[in-house]
Amino acid sequence: MTVTQKGVTSDWLATELDGNHRPSRENSIVAASQALVDGAVVSLNASGHVQVFGGAVDEKAAGVFVGEVTTSAGATGKGVIVARTAKIVAEKLTWKSGLAGAKQTAALADLAALHITTVRSA
Repeated sequence: MTVTQKGVTSDWLATELDGNHRPSRENSIVAASQALVDGAVVSLNASGHVQVFGGAVDEKAAGVFVGEVTTSAGATGKGVIVARTAKIVAEKLTWKSGLAGAKQTAALADLAALHITTVRSA
């Protein structure tokens, strides 16, 4: 029997704002045709819905997804993102397959502008 350990939020989220209702987080609408996992770097589409960060020229990282959700074509879903003031472990984030290192670095800079900064992995 093979056991696969699934990552958890505490793997990538070092600290976030304390307070009522976790002020670092936001409820979000997940765009159609998405498969988001815990720790995925996300952006917002033209409708303001959360999607996997893909590294397009004018795309900005908007946060890190908490939990898991899959949406079908034409259907949106609900989710939560860390959208501000937190410390994350960059090595534990989940990126879109094939996303180049330079685009990951740009996304981390976008997150830093939101006060989502990185700490070193233990």
